[in-house]
Amino acid sequence: MYTMTDFPVRPVIPERVGVHENVHGTYFTVAVPDGQEAELLLYRKGEAQPCQVISLPEEERIGEVSSVFVAIDHKEEYEYNYRIGKKMIGDPYTHSLRRHVDQEGRTSVRGVITREKGAESRPLEIPYHESILYKIHVKGFTMQKPAGVKHPGTFLGVEERIPYLKELGINGLILMPVYEFLEREEKESFYELDQSIKVMQPQGDKKENYWGYTDGLYFAPKESYAASDNSAAEFAALVDALHKAGIECILEFYFAPDTVSGFVTDVLHYWRCHYAIDGFRLMGWGNWIHSVVSDPMLRKTKLLFTSFDTGAIYRDKVPYVKNLGEMNGGYQQLMRRFLKGDADINISQVCEAQRAFSAREGFVQYLVDHDGFTLADMVSYEEKHNQANGENNRDGNPVNLTWNCGVEGPTRKASVQKLRRQQARNAMLLMLTSQGTPMLYGGDEVLNSQDGNNNAWCQDNPVGWISWGKGKNSLRMQEFVKEAIAFRKAHPILHMDRPFRMSDYRSCGIPDISYHSEVAWMNTGADTRQGTGILYCGEYAAGDDRKADDTIYIICNMYWQDQKFALPKVPGGREWVIKADTASEEGFYADGCELPLEKAQERQILVRPRSIMILLAK
Repeated sequence: MYTMTDFPVRPVIPERVGVHENVHGTYFTVAVPDGQEAELLLYRKGEAQPCQVISLPEEERIGEVSSVFVAIDHKEEYEYNYRIGKKMIGDPYTHSLRRHVDQEGRTSVRGVITREKGAESRPLEIPYHESILYKIHVKGFTMQKPAGVKHPGTFLGVEERIPYLKELGINGLILMPVYEFLEREEKESFYELDQSIKVMQPQGDKKENYWGYTDGLYFAPKESYAASDNSAAEFAALVDALHKAGIECILEFYFAPDTVSGFVTDVLHYWRCHYAIDGFRLMGWGNWIHSVVSDPMLRKTKLLFTSFDTGAIYRDKVPYVKNLGEMNGGYQQLMRRFLKGDADINISQVCEAQRAFSAREGFVQYLVDHDGFTLADMVSYEEKHNQANGENNRDGNPVNLTWNCGVEGPTRKASVQKLRRQQARNAMLLMLTSQGTPMLYGGDEVLNSQDGNNNAWCQDNPVGWISWGKGKNSLRMQEFVKEAIAFRKAHPILHMDRPFRMSDYRSCGIPDISYHSEVAWMNTGADTRQGTGILYCGEYAAGDDRKADDTIYIICNMYWQDQKFALPKVPGGREWVIKADTASEEGFYADGCELPLEKAQERQILVRPRSIMILLAK
């Protein structure tokens, strides 16, 4: 038996869309298409039937907007949704929601009328040149048992893993969509059988949208990602815990091209102000981009996008705070080809990509993202293997720019396995020694595989979840990544806040950055796959608040044979020692335990095939 309520109701002038409370009651504002009947339905928490149905007559609307004040007493918790025409509609502006399944198995979404608590911390505002980003799917990050959390697949589960993230060394966490989205589309959809035939996809055959790159209820943290019945409070606690650990929280949002600009900025304002979000990666395309980048409230918030026309945005000015960030897909393509030793690689382009800098925007450098192979698969597969997606392997990008090291997929050949681990170390070291902002994809540091699936959007299962391998190779790779991140942090010359000039403008005896091959001070070679030696002069890292850095020589040989590289002389009588070598399972050598060079290596050093060496001038 359901007890009805009779809260006083009166129409009001709409001021803000959505639901807003004061001590006397609650305001409800919703857009209703012309000619449609509409009702507001109130429910006691968890009850199947509404306790009060409130008519929203067309004659009381302003334009297409209905707004009423309901004198709810707040002594207990209430839920709500709308009936517009004959459909039950969730409030697109709801800040908190719950799902309900009726006796026939149908799912409905209701908003929760609650004064939800936001984050108590403030955004960290870490500059791009000091940021090291790490991207995850909230559910997939902790679903496998080796993750060792009490609440797998939830915001709370991610919070339990913060000590791991801090130990790894990252200071920015990118979350794939965490707003409320539908896992399965309710509307009819079609897929293309060939270029001329489109087939309607049966409702029962629709796959689960695991990634979440679609529209949704943009103001509400995803209810299924919460261990409790309060996803808003749980998400706010996660953000606060990340900030306490010195880690930024950056959210991905997808907006369709026809999304209204004002709606997009409303969404981003809410998450920025209510949850103290540090940044947003914006997926999709539309006129809303201009509104976002020119919005004054977001001027100190990281905004990541495929590319920005910064010339048109800033004209001749340099922003006081560099908040725009380009997701550098060109870096991914170039470096993947460089890693596998393509014959037509231009070494000058590789060098330019490694030192890329702009005063107007940051460059986010990555080799792996959600869309494509994981790092382990990048060195194990050349062709996509997406049969599990049910599209006869037609989905996913057919151009992966990867090399399988001689065998497609799993192999027992020790030589192939060794080469794959070496190539994985090469990829990580290239990215983590670039001047841009590196972004790691969650699980790559433990060689997580998706079995060659490069489009796991519907794989809410072990394929799409991170496998936290505890084997020797996984742990070695994890340790290598930690050491590489620590090395980057310890050497400011590898993440400068200003561009290199490629000249000795401070009279240090050598340029701030220079390039070498078999001949010192010359970036040449008979084979363009040979690679390059990049010399960073540590004196140029000195500033008002820091001392000079070590002088660092990074040698990349992506050729299939040994190559000799010159050892340029550096001022001060310093001698070179080997700090890291990806051809060795050791990877990095501890401080004070660097390898000295042999006498024969005073002028040249032999670098093993498909490897990177880091030398320090001591």
